[in-house]
Amino acid sequence: MLSMTHMKQLARHDLKLIARDRFLMLMFSFLLVISLVIRFALPALDAHFRTIGFMPGPDIAEPLSTYFPLLIGYLIVFQGMLLAGAVYGFMLLDEKGDKTLVAMQVVPIHMSQFIGFRLVMPALLSFIAFFGMMLIVGMHMPPLPAAIVIAASAALTSPITALFYAIFAQNKLQGFGMAKFTSVAGWVILIGWFIPQPFDWLASIFPPFFITKAYWMVLDGDPYWWVAIILGVISQLALIGVMLAMLRKTLQKLV
Repeated sequence: MLSMTHMKQLARHDLKLIARDRFLMLMFSFLLVISLVIRFALPALDAHFRTIGFMPGPDIAEPLSTYFPLLIGYLIVFQGMLLAGAVYGFMLLDEKGDKTLVAMQVVPIHMSQFIGFRLVMPALLSFIAFFGMMLIVGMHMPPLPAAIVIAASAALTSPITALFYAIFAQNKLQGFGMAKFTSVAGWVILIGWFIPQPFDWLASIFPPFFITKAYWMVLDGDPYWWVAIILGVISQLALIGVMLAMLRKTLQKLV
């Protein structure tokens, strides 16, 4: 287990890497941009649509505000958590490229600790970001106990994202291309909203859907939201385990 001194040193090192990389800083800034858009742009757009008779209107019965939980679930519970993982995924790509991870293969325990730190940090940042974004948005916030559980469960998306980049991309350029894939994959969550129950659970083929589903269930007052949480945590932890094994094989090929 890493000592507190080593963790502080790694944390300072990470902050320096992020501060020097404008792209990584830009990615973190998206968290604030997303929050402000939801807080100010969506209500303004909703009011405008009501004024012109578009939503609700002859073709669309519901106002745009009906879909706020859908958008918050996608943009915060999923995309917000994904961004921190992407930042650390690109950092892993840098370390993969300069052979830092390969060098650690000669001391497997140290390499495992290092990778573990690289996965725990984005999860922790995502957990904090969830509450920061929700506080800025100021609407459709679950009760605090449920919010803590949802935030902790959704934070597992971050290490999954980081591992995805580290495994399947060889460099940052490929990572940029794969960023489109992660965004498209998230459309499963949007589609799941419109699938009639109970068939919407089919969208759980994409594990992060479980957590967003739990968020919607809490807002609807469904007492069984914890079932979605349990399934989401189990499926995401299993996926992390599989991806860690894949990363080890990838690093062994580079030795």
